[in-house]
Amino acid sequence: MLGDDLVFNTLLVVHILFGFAALLAAIGAVTTQWLRMPHSRHVVCGQLFFWGMIGIFVTSLPMSVMVGSLFLFLIAIFSVYLAWSGCRYAKRRKGAIAVKDLLSAGAMLLAATGMVALGGIMLLGGDLNGITLLVFGGLGLWLAGADLQVFRSGEYTGKDRIANHLGMMMGATIAAVTAFTVTNFRMDPAFVLWLAPTIVILPLIFYWRNRVLGG
Repeated sequence: MLGDDLVFNTLLVVHILFGFAALLAAIGAVTTQWLRMPHSRHVVCGQLFFWGMIGIFVTSLPMSVMVGSLFLFLIAIFSVYLAWSGCRYAKRRKGAIAVKDLLSAGAMLLAATGMVALGGIMLLGGDLNGITLLVFGGLGLWLAGADLQVFRSGEYTGKDRIANHLGMMMGATIAAVTAFTVTNFRMDPAFVLWLAPTIVILPLIFYWRNRVLGG
């Protein structure tokens, strides 16, 4: 229907704008650290990136429902969790763990379980993009589980907190780059394009985390 098309296209335009804003903010947040610019600029860029990711999430949910894609729905949850968790590590310096932290990690565990299950079903049906969900679902289980372990152990101050903040926000950056990549390029099989940013950037995240932790 014409009305549905108009709503979808409007959401798509807003979604793309949020995506570009998030990518630019991510570049700003990274470069301000590399160039040792005032930390306040890094904070501003980080906040803009977070809200850009929230905008991507809010617009992607109704679009995924409109096109009937559980795949995209679950990917959206995974992506926004990375940004949410990264933001919480930035803000939660010494305070007690909030209920919303536990709920968000629990929700991510449920969504990641769904990602793994759907990925397996897709592969059994001959859809190789199920590999994408298996990888991202596995990462979701690992990261949400790690967050819950951090909450239990209390290792969320000092270098640990900064390293966790860095890891999650860079993970969210991978999600933003992936969204840009799969929107603007095509490749067969599709899972290669979906996973390429993760393969390229993930080793850098481990390297930067190791540096922050003094390893």
